[in-house]
Amino acid sequence: MKPLGKKFLPKNLHDRMQFDRYPVNDFIRKKGFPLMQQGKLVLDAGSGRLQEQTLRSELLEHDIKLETLDMLPGDGVDFTGDITHTEFENDRYDIILCSQVLEHVEEPGKVCEELFRILKPGGYVLITAPQSAYLHNLPYHFFHFTNIGMRKIVEEAGFEVNSMESQGGHFIMLGLNLHYTCRVLESFATSPLKKVLIWPFAILCRILFGFIGKILMLWLDNLLPFEGNTQGWNCLCYKPDK
Repeated sequence: MKPLGKKFLPKNLHDRMQFDRYPVNDFIRKKGFPLMQQGKLVLDAGSGRLQEQTLRSELLEHDIKLETLDMLPGDGVDFTGDITHTEFENDRYDIILCSQVLEHVEEPGKVCEELFRILKPGGYVLITAPQSAYLHNLPYHFFHFTNIGMRKIVEEAGFEVNSMESQGGHFIMLGLNLHYTCRVLESFATSPLKKVLIWPFAILCRILFGFIGKILMLWLDNLLPFEGNTQGWNCLCYKPDK
């Protein structure tokens, strides 16, 4: 079923209501794009395939040299391999993006050490990871991170933290969980009879939680920001000059 908001809302508002992706993309736009000067070599570490690279076209508008790395080959993947042990030379990249990846690796601390190794001195890495999320990409979903835990592993790798910000507050997290109820209901529609019984509730759920509820939660999150229950954290890190 296509999202209701995509049919009825202006594009900017619909994008803002994608609670799981908008805070991450907005962070990269605001903190990462100003660093991306012409000719900079940028790595998207754990990029996913082309359809998952939601900011690719915007990144390339900055006339950077973009390279992508992922565990699985596919369209838009330049290098295939383990992000924990890459074959890149030391001090290769000016900027590295590692977005919503650390939860899917078995040794996130070693990943941060590897990112530090392949980043040029004076370079930046933008790391985002969830503090709370439903299980996905199974069986490769190992960890979630508080801001304290994220700061610990990046600093132990050698980085200095330039900024740390939440991916929304309590009401964004609540809106995500309510919207996920739609997916939970639909997962039980496994037979023709169950579909008949469940789909009216699933459609009502999409209207209430995926549309009306998200608008309300967006307003409440702006009015009453509370980061103690956030969906995740965004971190801008700096590799000190030698």
